[in-house]
Amino acid sequence: MNVDEKYERLLELFEEISKIPRNSKNEKEIALFVCDFAKKHGLEYKMDDYYNVIVKRSADIGMENKKSIMFQAHLDMVCEKTLGSTHNFDIDPIEIIKNDFLYTAKDTTLGADDGIGVSTLLLLMESNDIKLPLTYFVFTTQEEIGMDGAKNIDLSDVDTNYLINLDSEEENSVIVGCAGGVTLYFEKENHLFDINDPVYQIEISGLKGGHSGVDIDKGRENAICLNAKILSSLSNVHLISFDGGTKTNVIPGSSKVVFSTKTENIEDAVNSVIESINFCPEDRDAKINVKKLDGQFQGLSELSSKEIISLLLGLQQNVISMADTVETSGNVATIKLDNGLIKLCESMRSNVSEQLVYYRDMNINFADSLGFVIKADEEYPGWDYNLKSKLVDMYISAYQTVHNGEKPIVSSIHAGLECGLLKDKLSDVDIISIGPDVEDVHTPNEKLYLKSCRNLIYTIIEFLSKID
Repeated sequence: MNVDEKYERLLELFEEISKIPRNSKNEKEIALFVCDFAKKHGLEYKMDDYYNVIVKRSADIGMENKKSIMFQAHLDMVCEKTLGSTHNFDIDPIEIIKNDFLYTAKDTTLGADDGIGVSTLLLLMESNDIKLPLTYFVFTTQEEIGMDGAKNIDLSDVDTNYLINLDSEEENSVIVGCAGGVTLYFEKENHLFDINDPVYQIEISGLKGGHSGVDIDKGRENAICLNAKILSSLSNVHLISFDGGTKTNVIPGSSKVVFSTKTENIEDAVNSVIESINFCPEDRDAKINVKKLDGQFQGLSELSSKEIISLLLGLQQNVISMADTVETSGNVATIKLDNGLIKLCESMRSNVSEQLVYYRDMNINFADSLGFVIKADEEYPGWDYNLKSKLVDMYISAYQTVHNGEKPIVSSIHAGLECGLLKDKLSDVDIISIGPDVEDVHTPNEKLYLKSCRNLIYTIIEFLSKID
């Protein structure tokens, strides 16, 4: 078997699925592609109402007595683009920018999260020269917006001993646990009044943003909260509109607020706040634009405006608790104030279930005290490390073979994976999560490092030769 040929085929498959729009809740076309792919290769498959797909490949000759395995990846991707991009994620293919070392995309997210995982499963499905035991290939949907696919998939016909999730982003890591999470939605109706004071708009753009789990400890500014910090320094603020963020699992890199204030020399006031913030190097391209607006406006009372600003600044968020790594965090992800109705959401994560409940309830009680209606949704369980994992040992052995004796890092991550949900549906299953090197996921700067893709395929092939 030629590993380089497998690697080249993997990239071909990735490029092929990148032509298919697959934003969350728009997975039908990519799901049908997987079904057609399975049919073409003579494999059993089924698709459910959520467009989850389960493919079954019978054991190859000589592998009948080996333990069964399930490979899993999610079909959807986070759809983010640069401010000037005209890309339509509902119909346009991802425009991949290629060089010898990495893939990126033109002005959009690349979709390596989790397109490279999907491509890996497709490669294994079609490769008759890779000997497999009884193997299930499971493709889930809506992972990026609450994991509804994994929550609703029926795995009662899947009889597996091992589960390998292909949704991690560091090739030298074997993930053995992850955070659980919940999304909090806050909403409140407010009366409108005629505005008599000068009206301004502050637009923040160019912040790095990123994944609200894996990037939450990098010190990147949240554009929504930065605007709230500026507003809190001004006098007699009446909010008119507020817009920021796009996804519940993304640190917002831009936001725009329109308001009135009695503060004079507003640009000096804004600069004073900006100068007090220690921006991380990745936010060096941030732009804060202030302009005065003419016309007649209606806005919220000063009290209602203060309540919104207080909520934004008073929620338990960013890194809330640390051990060796982040334990608990929160991210104010989106906000929309229009015609008096305010809606905002915060995603919370924790590797310690008791902390998630404690800080979730703290935020709910705080918002309730300010008169907001709160809904907790999109909850998913964490996944605890199995200290007696044979799967970890076998994969480490394979990794060392490929990497000349070097051992991978075995760890839990602060991001949410579907493993906890899938574990609850499978009896006594051993789980790891792996993947190639992917940087800046959930942003238009997303990068897929190609050498790590080759190494990953090589390691998986080696692992399959060692399976018990």
